[in-house]
Amino acid sequence: MTSHALQTRRSLLKASAALAFAPAAFWMKAAQAQAYPSGPVSMMVPYPAGGPSDLSARILSGPIGDGLGAKVVVENLGGATGTIAASKVLNAKADGGVFFQGTQNELILPPLTNRAVRYQPDAFESVQPITVTHLVLLVRAGLPVNTTDDFLKLAGQRDASASLTYGTVGVGSLYHLITEYLGKVVQVPFTHVPYSGTAPVIQDLAGGQIDFSIMPFQASMLEMIKGGRFKAIAVLSKNKPAVLAHVPSIADTPALADFEYASYAGYYVKKGTPAAVKEALNKAIGHALEDKAVIAKLEADGRNVSARMSLEDAAAAYAREIAKYKEMIRVTGYVQAG
Repeated sequence: MTSHALQTRRSLLKASAALAFAPAAFWMKAAQAQAYPSGPVSMMVPYPAGGPSDLSARILSGPIGDGLGAKVVVENLGGATGTIAASKVLNAKADGGVFFQGTQNELILPPLTNRAVRYQPDAFESVQPITVTHLVLLVRAGLPVNTTDDFLKLAGQRDASASLTYGTVGVGSLYHLITEYLGKVVQVPFTHVPYSGTAPVIQDLAGGQIDFSIMPFQASMLEMIKGGRFKAIAVLSKNKPAVLAHVPSIADTPALADFEYASYAGYYVKKGTPAAVKEALNKAIGHALEDKAVIAKLEADGRNVSARMSLEDAAAAYAREIAKYKEMIRVTGYVQAG
């Protein structure tokens, strides 16, 4: 047999072997996709227990687990405006073993405003939006203001050395940028006090250590407001939920007619997660969002529940949010050095 014939024969044998193994490889991949999840799945929450993000996680984790047929374990990891938790997700395998409960506050703003953050918004892929959380302007009980106009008047009487202090979940957070932007719009200085999560902000606001905070609303605040621990003087939304109907909109103040913001939460996975895994999560989360008990609990806490959507629509919604905040940062010029 000539060398050319021998080479041809070997090529044919290799091709035959490849064809023989192709169906096996196909079924192996299918089996791997069907195996998800093969054990408990972690839901990463980027703030300490006790805050509004944690509450959403506790409400949704059980129903999502039911949809997946596996236990969903809530993991709280606060600090650095949620970027520590986000980085932990990105350092894990892109296999759906851990997914992230996030908002623009952790996914979009820190990487666009802080050069020290080592990921970009597109390092995550949206699986399904879950809620819209309304933001409220809270002031300490002893601050002599009861309306937005009172607040702006008092703030305008302070110079930079004695400006009103405000707390947020971190430098570069949504609430930090919104408050700084508020100061620019009304031309008054504020002093920022960063914390690792919502719960410690609430604690110091109630204790009078800070003057005010723009925060995501949760129903547990109502008892503290009724008990005189602090005051809610405005909602940063025109379309308020029933539980906040008694609180004026900040847009009722002429100088802030267009000052409208909310927090949009969703579930995200590391880019490169297999399509079958994303589909399984999308289906389980979407099913949970249609659970009447889940809807009732989230709405009672002042949230609007997001509609179920496809992975394609979820990706498009996330892209719009990225574009929105890129423009906001361009206008404000807020970027931290790395």
